[in-house]
Amino acid sequence: MGFGISRSVRSFRNDILLKVKKFNLPLYRFLIFLGAYFKFINKIFKKKTYKRYSINLDEINKYEYKKTSQNNEDGIIEFIFSKLKINNFNIIEIGFDYFENNSINILKKIKKGLFIDGSEEKVFLLKKIFKFIYPKKKINVLNILINKKNINLIISENFEKNDEIDFLSIDVDGIDYYLFEELNFRPKIICIEYNFWYGKDLKCSVPYTENFTWKMGSLYSGASLLALNDLANSKDYYLIAIESSCVNAFFIRGDLKHNFEILDPKTSFKTPLKYSVENIDQAKQELLKKNLNFFNSSTN
Repeated sequence: MGFGISRSVRSFRNDILLKVKKFNLPLYRFLIFLGAYFKFINKIFKKKTYKRYSINLDEINKYEYKKTSQNNEDGIIEFIFSKLKINNFNIIEIGFDYFENNSINILKKIKKGLFIDGSEEKVFLLKKIFKFIYPKKKINVLNILINKKNINLIISENFEKNDEIDFLSIDVDGIDYYLFEELNFRPKIICIEYNFWYGKDLKCSVPYTENFTWKMGSLYSGASLLALNDLANSKDYYLIAIESSCVNAFFIRGDLKHNFEILDPKTSFKTPLKYSVENIDQAKQELLKKNLNFFNSSTN
């Protein structure tokens, strides 16, 4: 019952905001910023949670926790940086929500940051929040639909040649594989979203289209873990973490891999506890009826 009431309140609020937006855009922007600001602050001061969402955990999973990330990325990111003894970072976040992404928890330690998303409203809100809370931080927030043609250009326009990128997060719910493939820069750490529904044995992805848009609730998105791992290896990156919600994989640059245990993507593959084997198998069979690219070689 509580959920129904909450949903009704949100629906009523959204209806009011849409009416305000139609007749008074400045007031609408002020109201959504006000709500976004308090939501952001609430996240910043939220306590860490340590729930695990799957079994077959690796040693690195014991460091997981969630605070401002979507899942348990916060703890893994903190652990990796502590192992590398990095205290101030240059970061890139491709695909984000203004109140929940992989970089909010480390904002105070960011030297230079670049946030990119295709949502005009998310970019507007995060840009305003950063300007209000961190006015002196070198953080740029761009409203751009990222693709193979512009990814390297945009990064080069925001980072100098001698700026080493410490952390890159790719979460675009679609063509993540192809963005990684096209990337000319060499961050120390790459966190990229994969699609566990493809299973541990397939090397596949949705086909590349510049304007791929993920439909809410659809399983048709992204690439398999094995495909991403092969691509990573071909670029001298190595799998060091799969967080337990089975959404994100972490890869380390080759010159730094001696600091971590390198994982086998099949041995360490995880499935969420909330789904049964039957649910997963049925969903996978339906997904495989979709248009997919299958990769046969480690270098594609």
